[in-house]
Amino acid sequence: MVLKSCTYCGSQDLESVKHLGELVCQDCGAVLQENTVLEDLQYSENRLGSSTLVGQFIPVSGIRPGTLSSGSLPSRDHVLKRGCDNIERIALRLNLSPEHINKAQAIYKLAVQRNFTMGRNNLHVASCCLYTVCRREKTPHLLIDFSDILQTPVKTIGQIFMKLVRMLHISVPNVDPSIFFERFASKLYLKDNIQKVISTGVRIIQAMNRDWLCTGRRPTGLCGAALVVAARFHGISLPAEDVAAVVRISHPTIMKRLSEFKDTCAAHLKCSEFEKVDLDTLPNIKLPPCLISKYAAKERKYAKSLDGRSDVSTTDTAEYDLRGKDYAETDSTYSDFDRQSDPCLSENSPILGPINVNIPTDVLCNDQPTAAQINNIAQSILENFKVNQPSIGGLCKFNETESCEDSELSSDDEEDIQVFAEMILPESEKESKTKLWDEITKDIMQKVMRRQKERKKREESGQAIKKRKYTRRKYMDYPEANNAAESTKMALERRAKGFISHINTNAFNALLSQS
Repeated sequence: MVLKSCTYCGSQDLESVKHLGELVCQDCGAVLQENTVLEDLQYSENRLGSSTLVGQFIPVSGIRPGTLSSGSLPSRDHVLKRGCDNIERIALRLNLSPEHINKAQAIYKLAVQRNFTMGRNNLHVASCCLYTVCRREKTPHLLIDFSDILQTPVKTIGQIFMKLVRMLHISVPNVDPSIFFERFASKLYLKDNIQKVISTGVRIIQAMNRDWLCTGRRPTGLCGAALVVAARFHGISLPAEDVAAVVRISHPTIMKRLSEFKDTCAAHLKCSEFEKVDLDTLPNIKLPPCLISKYAAKERKYAKSLDGRSDVSTTDTAEYDLRGKDYAETDSTYSDFDRQSDPCLSENSPILGPINVNIPTDVLCNDQPTAAQINNIAQSILENFKVNQPSIGGLCKFNETESCEDSELSSDDEEDIQVFAEMILPESEKESKTKLWDEITKDIMQKVMRRQKERKKREESGQAIKKRKYTRRKYMDYPEANNAAESTKMALERRAKGFISHINTNAFNALLSQS
């Protein structure tokens, strides 16, 4: 910033002293600026007579300053040059444009400035920079393509890629499987039907994406399954093994994706309907297939833990519920399964909805509510259940009819007896468990039987059997100590028996008497 007037006296008579880098006011003598950077270039002669530029410069790609005279390049410049050359060679193998190369080189320069290349292979870092650009530009290139060029495991490049993205805070979008479909379809020699297969396959992938099939899945498996379905959609017999070889994924993975797609609504449409229907109007699965199978496995495990008296298939029920057709669509009615399982409910019996009791929260949080508060809460609950408060006469009537209801409770008692009878093991299970117990404890039971026989022989011969006495340790009652020496001696006798005999009594008393 160039000053035109003095900030102290307002004078415009200012003088610039270049060799000091200062701006001075001629009227008041105030130094308005100091240590200013000179923009003009200066040269000096060295001992050989050649002129060199005075000063240093900081390059854009680095932090350390470098001289403008001559000499070798810094090590960081060597790393940058080698990395940019590697990016150009890898991009040439993948047919990437110069724009992608420039963006990848910019990311590589950032990685060098953060010392990310230290301890890592330069080729690996360069390939990760290129793959980051491919992900951001959504080009049809996979991580395995870079692995083939470098002859390096995919896991190694993937780990470096994740660390690079996290360190530089680069947002990378999720992989869209539809961008790879044309690349794989062009390798299958579909001839004239290739455009039809590509358009149908992209539509199938969009339907998969709506039903959570693309979440957390590799794009190669999804493209392989969509290729098989799209080819057969147009009457082309395309074996799944050939597709697996092109997309470079196993055949069972493609079959797994096809089985998951079979459970969606889009898979049940006719050929004419699939081309015309709006996919957004179709009902979709509310959870991914992996979670559906997980919850179904939990339901099966829970069903096995029960007594096995339920006639309802919990697996089918779990999968049906998790696809969006919930067990209870409304809160005001029971399902048919609940009415069958509860004998107290009939078809005409009213079913209560959710209970909305307007009770203050502070009343429920009290540790000791009063009797009036308890009566108010009970009254609100009874009103919600549409039940009148019982009167004294009603209570008497209930006591009179209690004996009449004993006959009705007999059926419950019979059910309890039946349940208890089922808990008792049958004879076959008793024998099997007895054999198992004998096999496990055969080594221990021999010792037990031998001791029992010896005990019986002693009892028959009249020998006295010594019983082990469990006595509790008792501490001696010590008298009250008169001084510190006596108190310390009693403590040593109680806690360290035998140690008091090795102490010099005179020195011990003299030491404690001094303290």
